[in-house]
Amino acid sequence: MGSVSGNGLFLVCLLLMAVVVYSGHSSAADINEQIGNRVDLKGTAVSAESIYLFVTGPGLPSDGVRLDRMQVPVVTGDPESFTVTDVSNDRWTYTWNTARQGFSLKEGIYTVYAAKKPVGKSSVNSAVSGTISVSLTNSGEPYTSSGTVMLNTTPVSSEIFLDGQSVGHTPQTRTLGEGDYELRFEYPGYRTIIEKVSVSPRSFISIQRTMIPEPTHAVTSAVTTGPLTPVPPEPLTPATPATTKRAPVSVPMIIISMSIGMLALALKEKTFK
Repeated sequence: MGSVSGNGLFLVCLLLMAVVVYSGHSSAADINEQIGNRVDLKGTAVSAESIYLFVTGPGLPSDGVRLDRMQVPVVTGDPESFTVTDVSNDRWTYTWNTARQGFSLKEGIYTVYAAKKPVGKSSVNSAVSGTISVSLTNSGEPYTSSGTVMLNTTPVSSEIFLDGQSVGHTPQTRTLGEGDYELRFEYPGYRTIIEKVSVSPRSFISIQRTMIPEPTHAVTSAVTTGPLTPVPPEPLTPATPATTKRAPVSVPMIIISMSIGMLALALKEKTFK
């Protein structure tokens, strides 16, 4: 069997340690403990003399701090900024006193890193580092980062969209992880409701909304134009002739007319003689 280089042996040791300790982070903590109690940590590190420990968690610097002095941030490359524990027979142990920190720890999930080199979180590779997740609460019960949201509308059966995804209809009660969400309620014939909701750990939020009907609009029917149908003319009714009334003839006019007639007759007789 061929020899293993120093770098290869270092990677193998860290991989073995990661499997034994715990690689990665999950929502369920490896250890549940009450704030102020001691937490016993242990792991395996093959062919190592020392392990560099640091922890991250709520309110702590993102790169991590020492376990014994949590006011001190770790600095990659500076062994003095880490909590160092010895390895004996390929195993290491350390007791973390969560009470003696000079400040009160917040409830939440803390992650303890065990590395073969003095490197902070931003410099470690998850494939070659071991971690232990620790739930710290005031009661000692497992920490949960989720909250409960009860959703209902009037009328019921409105469709619910959570961050743009349909998740069913009202009424509904959901468990959501800590964070901000966008809710949208839709119901045919009603205005859409959109709002934001912030979920905090162990919170209970009740959202009851009344849908507002959409305004109705008058519908104008289109007029269909077809060929024109001739309309027969109405029969004409003959007009009743008007009765003409003659003006009364005066007596002088009668006398004059008779005189003219007699004169004409006399002249006619004289002519024929």
